[in-house]
Amino acid sequence: MNQQFKKWAVMFAITTLGSLAIQAQGDSGPLVEALIKKGVLSSQEGEEIRAGMLEDNSSTAGGMLSWGSSAVKGVKLYGDARLRYQWENKQRQNVSGIGNPSRDQDRSRYRYRLRLGADYKFSENWKSGIRLETSNASDSTNANFGGYFDKTGDGVNVGLVYLEYEINNPELFGFSPADYFDLRMGKHLHPFLISNAFWDSDINPEGFSEQIAWNDVGVSGLTFTLRGGQYVISEANENNTLVGNTDSALFVAQTEVNYEWATKTGFSIAPMFMLETGGKISAATQENGGGPDNENADPFLGNFTVVQIPAQVYFNAWGLKHKAFGTWGVNFKGDGLIEQPTNQSADNIPMFFNVGYELSKGKGKGAWKLSAEYRYLQAGSYTTNLSDSDFAKNELNQAGPVLAGNYSFTDNISGTVTWMHSNNISPAFNDTFNDAGDSDLVQVDLNWKF
Repeated sequence: MNQQFKKWAVMFAITTLGSLAIQAQGDSGPLVEALIKKGVLSSQEGEEIRAGMLEDNSSTAGGMLSWGSSAVKGVKLYGDARLRYQWENKQRQNVSGIGNPSRDQDRSRYRYRLRLGADYKFSENWKSGIRLETSNASDSTNANFGGYFDKTGDGVNVGLVYLEYEINNPELFGFSPADYFDLRMGKHLHPFLISNAFWDSDINPEGFSEQIAWNDVGVSGLTFTLRGGQYVISEANENNTLVGNTDSALFVAQTEVNYEWATKTGFSIAPMFMLETGGKISAATQENGGGPDNENADPFLGNFTVVQIPAQVYFNAWGLKHKAFGTWGVNFKGDGLIEQPTNQSADNIPMFFNVGYELSKGKGKGAWKLSAEYRYLQAGSYTTNLSDSDFAKNELNQAGPVLAGNYSFTDNISGTVTWMHSNNISPAFNDTFNDAGDSDLVQVDLNWKF
């Protein structure tokens, strides 16, 4: 075996198996010594590997490793996995007869997810990231057990691929116009302050996001942040002669005011405007010719012009962390959204809101969190392409509670139990994609990070 190759192979193995944060004191020493005693390495090779790893550690940030070309200053590898039992029941209001299997839809599933990622740090405030994950749905990373151990649901999909420029005190023409600036490009985590009820936590937008912030505006602890997003949501096939075969986009703008008058004690209010362009989006005009890639196969619909106002208050008291949160919003084109599927109307205005409270204590082993929330989404009030795919199976015209509890068994392993219930707001309104009466869901999760 080529000696140089052997040296780098062993060094990579040591790094991967337990040295993602090598300390200058020589945490890798016992492993290198063991390899020398086994004859895998000579004494000289062991010293070279030890010296090289210590040199890398001293020249990179904590938790980062030197990797690849000189342009890459460090790499952080991470991952998480989850096992889930899920029970759900939806009663369809447009099917008569109690006990009718088409009316009472019970379903139990055993599910799992896997996410593997890498963050790359470059020079000059640039960084990049990629993440691979199970499921090709836009709003889910779950795969189902079953199929007698087949691997049809085990595909690897790209969840994140982005380039980011982040800087404190950016300079422009010799002066600093702000305290913070952030630009994200590609498929990335969104930067907005918004509830998971109205932007599913598994949804990563595709396009551009920007943030610019000013600290201590007028008084100490007052931060003012502007955020924007420009995302491609429908890449149309221009050769298709059907009406509406134009590209569609989602534009988001948000202004957040955050005031902290003590450590981890403060409030935020963050009005945001959301607009879809292109009108109705048809699967027939998509560039890939496929249907909607979301968990519940809801249709692509336009007519989405929303203003919503998320807000939260957070503080520490009685040894616990507290957070009260809520959102109010309205879709100004909701009437058109209601009429699109079946030309129906609903006896309400297209409004949505949520309100909730969260209690938590500690981090790592022994930490816990409890939350209670109430959600209300009228017919036509929002888009099911963004809302939580678990609540009422993405349907609108639904309202009800969400209760959840989480406990950390170790620093890396935790368990979560979630219950969601909802009922229809307007019984007079129902169509193919908004026909739920009562809906229930229970999820029991075992999570671990590595």
